Amino acid sequence: MIEYINNTLYSSKFDDIYFNTYEPLKECQYSYSSALEQIDNDEIVVAEAGFGTGLNLFCTIEKFKTLNKKSLHYIAVEKYPFSKNELTTIYRELGLGGDIYDEFLDSYYIVKNSLLRIYLLNSTIIVDLYFGDILEFLDECEFRADIWYLDGFAPSKNPQMWSEEFLSNLAAYSSENAVIRSFSCARVVRDRLSQNGFEVSKIKGYHKKREMLQAICVTPKSRVKREIWFEPPKIVKPKSVLVVGAGIAGLSIATLFSKAGFEVIVAESASSSAQGASSNLAGVCAPLITQPGVILGDMHISSFLLSRQFYKRFGGEFVDFCGCDEYLISDKMAAKFNHKSEFFTIFNDIYPRANIDLAMQIMPKNLSQSLASKLNICYGYEYKSLKYQNGSYEVKFNNLNIIKADLVIFANGNRVRELFLGEFNDPYMQLSSVRGQTTLVSEFIKLDRPLSARGYITKAVDKIQLIGASYARGDEYALPRSSDDDGNLALVSEFIDRKDIDIIGSNVGFRGYSGDRFPIIGGVHNASRYMQIYSSLLWTKGKLTHQDPIYHPNILISAAHGSRGLSTAIMGANILLDMVLGRQICVKKSILHALNPSRFLVRKLKKGLVKPAEISTN
Repeated sequence: MIEYINNTLYSSKFDDIYFNTYEPLKECQYSYSSALEQIDNDEIVVAEAGFGTGLNLFCTIEKFKTLNKKSLHYIAVEKYPFSKNELTTIYRELGLGGDIYDEFLDSYYIVKNSLLRIYLLNSTIIVDLYFGDILEFLDECEFRADIWYLDGFAPSKNPQMWSEEFLSNLAAYSSENAVIRSFSCARVVRDRLSQNGFEVSKIKGYHKKREMLQAICVTPKSRVKREIWFEPPKIVKPKSVLVVGAGIAGLSIATLFSKAGFEVIVAESASSSAQGASSNLAGVCAPLITQPGVILGDMHISSFLLSRQFYKRFGGEFVDFCGCDEYLISDKMAAKFNHKSEFFTIFNDIYPRANIDLAMQIMPKNLSQSLASKLNICYGYEYKSLKYQNGSYEVKFNNLNIIKADLVIFANGNRVRELFLGEFNDPYMQLSSVRGQTTLVSEFIKLDRPLSARGYITKAVDKIQLIGASYARGDEYALPRSSDDDGNLALVSEFIDRKDIDIIGSNVGFRGYSGDRFPIIGGVHNASRYMQIYSSLLWTKGKLTHQDPIYHPNILISAAHGSRGLSTAIMGANILLDMVLGRQICVKKSILHALNPSRFLVRKLKKGLVKPAEISTN
């Protein structure tokens, strides 16, 4: 709730003001964003403890635009965030506005105890916001800042932000010669920084404030790595990138990597793009809703918000931001929505329903063809094998052609199972293929948004509606079945009269699924070396002395996206680009660990279920 005292924005929780009434923007510029002038790097990372109203962000952006720098990555934490409506009101009352504010607010959503990624100015500026506890923020992130803004309330009123535990960790999240700026010159703050790798000084404050603090990181610290087996791979930055697979997963990867300046080739086994699970006329992109604090739900909210930004930038006419209605036809389904969230609104009609306004209806096949038209794609290239030599890969295909690349990314859907059964040789990888059939019918009901219950019905596209979808694990039959059409109609029997339905076609696709419902995203682990170096995890999993994980060099994967691939595939593309560029990942670390391809093997190692014979012979 917005509160004011003497026309100044005020926090009753901390009994303190957010900023002074005398020229707050100039105060931010002087106290914080002027520190950018001290940084020589072409790519600047700024971290802020206490995001508040975001004024420091916008002052930093304005300063960045005056400098000849390549990129700005702004990473901030806020435990008590303002809502989108509150920020809109605050900016209006301060006379602030314009395209950059609109772009920011359009993607601003509060995701508790998670990381929100916002791209601004065509991804020249990245904003990562963590909404939660400041110590959890450090545990969930992996970055080194060139500049720190310590802009929380006074130490006497907000002691947690200025705690020994937090300040002693700053040098582990700072680059050499990183600059700290803060209003607070409290002795306890100066002492804790000087005892933990910083040279501390007082500099002149703004206007009536006599002095403020500046500190320089002279001794960066290393970080304690917990669950080191899930640490992301160290990628040698490539010039050329080969993406295997031209569905939504592969095409989104290729699109983002191309925009980032890499030379990208896509190899697709079929004669055109979108021949697998991305071949449907229409589909619904909505987050999987769970109770708060469930990591699977956190992952789906993060992936959904990333996908909205991608589709706004690249989706064009093939994405309809129309929302969707999810009908709560069972107690189990209703229980998932039994909490407050800005991602849905509950209406108690004849059937209770959740209105998910941010959901999208997407035309996967048309969108895939649109993305593919802007990329370098080789069709009829079915992957056969690869060989690593002299720092790059020679990739062979069944048509006898060879493509050379510095980095290889596998995004070839359910076919990745063969990779782990073959050359990557991880017998514990849990991947399966699921056949899904959708049913195309003549438009029979006017919808302004898709609806779902046990099945779903899309809005009409060229007077055709899609009803889906069957789910048959291990079924490899590629042609449509009339029995599956009947099954699809039964899934939406609450909403249709079978007599009104004119079936005009069907579509069959195959999706990859993992054994725990999370996608497979990240570096491809060297399974035989994992079995050797982590063979004692049954007894030593709690120790911090394990060696770094060993991956196949410069090989990444994005697969097993299941029925929510329209969002998780986009998350995968963002994560892999972050890994290659060596920057803060777009999701929190606990989500990243849950996606790691080695997780099934690690679980077996922790339980002592990997046989000694396998360890010695692999």
